[in-house]
Amino acid sequence: MFDRSAYNHLKKQNKEAMESELVEVQSDMKGHVIGKGGCNIKEIMAKSGAKISSRRYEDSFSISGDTEQRARARSLILEKVQEIQRRRNDARSLGEHVEIPQVYKGLVMGKGGDNLRDISTQTGAKVTRKDGEVYIASGTEQQRQQAKLYISTIIAAARMRGVENEFNKVRRFIDGCNLPTDCKLRLEQVSEGDRMVHPGMQSQYRLKPTEDYEHQEPNSSTDGYHSQIMDAALEALRQIKYETEEQPKADMWCHLGTAIIRGADEEEVTEGEWSIDEVTGKLQSSEAENYWKVAFKEGVNLDEKILKGNLCETTTEDFKVRYDLTYLTPCGHQVRCKVWVAKADINKKLEDIPIPFSDVKNILETIHFEDEVTRSRCQGWLVLPSRRYLQADILFPSCEFDCRLTIRGRTDRAVNADYAPDEETRLIMSKYLSGLTFDDEDDFGLRLPEETIPEGFHLIHKRSSKRTLYTANEGYAIILSKESSWRSDILNEDSRESTDLHLHCKEWDEALCTKDWEPDAIVAKLPEFLKFLKQVQSFVAQEMAE
Repeated sequence: MFDRSAYNHLKKQNKEAMESELVEVQSDMKGHVIGKGGCNIKEIMAKSGAKISSRRYEDSFSISGDTEQRARARSLILEKVQEIQRRRNDARSLGEHVEIPQVYKGLVMGKGGDNLRDISTQTGAKVTRKDGEVYIASGTEQQRQQAKLYISTIIAAARMRGVENEFNKVRRFIDGCNLPTDCKLRLEQVSEGDRMVHPGMQSQYRLKPTEDYEHQEPNSSTDGYHSQIMDAALEALRQIKYETEEQPKADMWCHLGTAIIRGADEEEVTEGEWSIDEVTGKLQSSEAENYWKVAFKEGVNLDEKILKGNLCETTTEDFKVRYDLTYLTPCGHQVRCKVWVAKADINKKLEDIPIPFSDVKNILETIHFEDEVTRSRCQGWLVLPSRRYLQADILFPSCEFDCRLTIRGRTDRAVNADYAPDEETRLIMSKYLSGLTFDDEDDFGLRLPEETIPEGFHLIHKRSSKRTLYTANEGYAIILSKESSWRSDILNEDSRESTDLHLHCKEWDEALCTKDWEPDAIVAKLPEFLKFLKQVQSFVAQEMAE
């Protein structure tokens, strides 16, 4: 016979087992309760036996299970909330807590807290540490924001380098072109108008001969660093080709600009005179970190007519201008928005126009512009900066400008890159950027969204580039880029108009955008490329002097 009482008892048990309840948790604590990769919430589910879920925009967790499981889960969640609250209360007495991913804490703090003291000196905010955490104890709102931006910049740079794998190799060389072999060099302070934007007020210098030497004809002795730069390039290319899982594509090129030196002490500036070899030693990183730091300011003061009158044909592109916007995210990721704007009179579908110079790479998200006019002329992407494998600065004390050779890895899509932000961050940023608008009548052209930038995100750089390609007969090319840029570190802003020269080897460009290239074959072209670089540099310097 059917036992109704047993059935009702079983039904009651099943109903109880299927019941769920909500535990309210403040939105700013939910992420801490969940933990990195869900580690905390998984542990709570394992200990309680309950199922726990939550929607992104709800200030609560849903707990499913029997009465005992739900009670245990609720208790564990509230314990975690109390733990977070206790940590926050403790932190308030120390100042404003700065969230730093565990892997980067040592890098931010420095040996014995040296980096934090430097950040305090540079920004004016008092930055301290306790129990492995970083706090801003005092400072104006601007000083606090600059300190946080300084820390985010350190983290973003470390992500780019690959903090565990030491991807990026930095090399610095002195080329004594046009100088006698026994010449002496000194540091010359940069004028206020030519300073680069950097946190703090460190003095900045250019490397110059101590006296006016008679012009020397180039000779092989000035190329002594070539074997070193070739070895560094070969190491970088082999790492890209053979040591990365997906064998990404690469690019290799250089541009002209000004090398700025920081970190020299007062005695070195006032009394120092050095040989080329001695200066080279001061520019190389050492364990004691008592070396001169080099920053590179792109661009030369060049009239485009010089190239038009002396080089081969220019190529005509369907695009009018490219924009780059660089942001730092709350978790210390650097992301960029690239927007290409087509000319107004183009009679083609936007999607049918190829992007010049194979420029779309490392894509995180496609930007879908809300404004109809902008959508009809602009293509935009949220991208990762390319990871550098080699940065080789070549300083020419006898010339007005220097050069930087760069080798970078690249890929088509970068959402799985180890330095990419998470999906939520990407979506927040791409939604915000969809509000960008383009207006031919605007001074800059691309207008920032009217919506307030999401909290914790910082725009640190924006640039417009109008590019023209000049082809040289030797298999090389020069990209002339007329640029208007703006840069900020919260306390300081810098706007400038400049002309950037990018030097390319056509063979490299064609090979490195595929996977069918060999590092040795690429590096074999480097001496000829450096020769081409010097020819361009000499030509431009001579034309600018006339």
